[in-house]
Amino acid sequence: MVEVSAENITLVTVVTFLSMFFILAVSMPSSLIATPQQGRIVSVPSYFEAIDIQSFAQTYVVNLTDPSTLESYEFTFGGYDMKLEDSPETFIWIRTQASWWIFRWDYNYFHWYDKEGIEQSEDRIFLGTFHGIAYSKLDDAYVKWGKDGLRWTLKNTVTEMVVYVGFNTSRYAKPSDALNNGDLSLLLCMNFDQVSTRFNAWNFIGGILFFQMPNVHPILNAIIAIPVWIMIAWLIYILILKAIPFVGG
Repeated sequence: MVEVSAENITLVTVVTFLSMFFILAVSMPSSLIATPQQGRIVSVPSYFEAIDIQSFAQTYVVNLTDPSTLESYEFTFGGYDMKLEDSPETFIWIRTQASWWIFRWDYNYFHWYDKEGIEQSEDRIFLGTFHGIAYSKLDDAYVKWGKDGLRWTLKNTVTEMVVYVGFNTSRYAKPSDALNNGDLSLLLCMNFDQVSTRFNAWNFIGGILFFQMPNVHPILNAIIAIPVWIMIAWLIYILILKAIPFVGG
């Protein structure tokens, strides 16, 4: 009779549990995922009051307030994980990305199109290739079309959205002036047909294991996560003990 060690049993249990959890979460019909019904609350700077934001499924505001350093924002918008960065006095880029815990991959940068549908964005290379828009392009569009030039269409291979550039037009002559004084806002708007309905099982599992699942009672989260972590910790302990004789020579 073959004897199976306790650490092998634990390993199989953990891997099986997480694998089945992942498969069931991915295959879950969207109708079984509860979504609380509530009115959409929109809070935007006064620059955007004249914009008919109610025609969009979702909106999100990013305020660029520190012109002296690179600003980086990660957020979920329209069902997509996104990242936005602005470099001092030069460049802004936005991308969609896949993410889980500290890991990021599958970068997909947005291309910026002006009022006439002409792409104004470009590639920049600095420890990698980034696709975004120079501040000078924002200025050119505002000088050419006025407030109409503050509306941009952003597209990548995953989705598209509308971005409004907002600033105090009575105080600043152009967008870059507002940006360099830490007083520029971006209003991201996504139409109903562009919102993602996908379900990210990796984020779901990560949320459970790291006690960050929204709309899940903390006790239920702990009942699922703590036994898994105990088995993982015990397995790591056993493997370290088994490795000590080999490390010591």
